Amino acid sequence: MILNPASLDWSNLHVIAGAAMIIVAAICWAANIIYIRSHRWIATPLQLLLWQVLVATVVLTMAALITEGLPTVKWSPHLVLLFLYSGFIGTALAYWAMSMVNKSLPALTTSLGTTATPIVGIVTAALLLGEPIDLSLAIAATLIVGGIALSSLADAPARA
Repeated sequence: MILNPASLDWSNLHVIAGAAMIIVAAICWAANIIYIRSHRWIATPLQLLLWQVLVATVVLTMAALITEGLPTVKWSPHLVLLFLYSGFIGTALAYWAMSMVNKSLPALTTSLGTTATPIVGIVTAALLLGEPIDLSLAIAATLIVGGIALSSLADAPARA
């Protein structure tokens, strides 16, 4: 419902590409959970983190240069702090934490916990950016909350 085909502007290639990227990202996230849980680890996620961030940096830098060209950067202490926060807290720490969660908690628990992410995005966009919540988003949010509730209720007898 969030990517409601009736609400997409099918004539805008950027909208179609964005929707496709969201679907591909969801598939990659599911594959990530499966891989992390089934992989035989010889190093901890923390030990592998530097290499994962370096590889991602190279790939994303090349993609940005190809699609956007050389950037014009006005360096400032504020920009450096933003880079440090984004690199260490927003990327490295967050990736490490999710890897540890995926590795140590059941897949259902991890999936249910991250399922609420779109709800946070919808509410934040409405409150901070004034984005409208249309019927499609309201239905999507209701389905997400309902899915979390049903999955939690269905799993309750097994936990007991």
